[in-house]
Amino acid sequence: MTASKKSSILCMFSGGIDSTGVLHKLMTDSEYLEHPLIVQHIHIFNRENRALAEASAVKKILKYYKEHSDREFLVTESIFNTTGFAPLQANRFPFDMDVCAFMGANICAARKDIGRVAMGRTKTDVDSGGDNFMLRMKRAQSIFKSVLALEKDRLPEYIFPVVDFEKKEIWDFLPKEVRENTWWCRRPIYQKGKEPKPCGNCHTCKEVNELIL
Repeated sequence: MTASKKSSILCMFSGGIDSTGVLHKLMTDSEYLEHPLIVQHIHIFNRENRALAEASAVKKILKYYKEHSDREFLVTESIFNTTGFAPLQANRFPFDMDVCAFMGANICAARKDIGRVAMGRTKTDVDSGGDNFMLRMKRAQSIFKSVLALEKDRLPEYIFPVVDFEKKEIWDFLPKEVRENTWWCRRPIYQKGKEPKPCGNCHTCKEVNELIL
């Protein structure tokens, strides 16, 4: 089978450490290089207000790979907005992995050439997340399968290229310029005319400070 006929890989990319590790593997590991690559970023607008900070990280990281790699990739974007939940005084909003599952499945329905969907799950997530994390994982995959339930073609496969790596290991194998542009904070601080800054206090900031910095 020639490279042009191989199934495409859809990378769900947020600009965070995990998904950047996935992107790096898809860009550099030989087992993926012959497969056309689609990089999908979802601008998720919710009460955490991360969308602009993540978009800035995504732009910088993709610019790096375009300039430092011969591997071509298609970039696509979509928007998922739950800020309208505010009048309901909702304490919950959709998990990112559920949003990725829903949007990823719809892209697969539109693009029959996609054979695999790459998600950013790490050994750290699996080891520390417990039963709740695994239930959330199963739910997200159920959403993915449900969206594609009416499709007659083979169901694309979920893959986790960095599931055997700790977050610290991912941080270490990423190029310095790439890892410094990843985003992890759940409550970014915005100042006019300046780049977004991590809050330093949310659970992901504390996790990164403990594991990486």
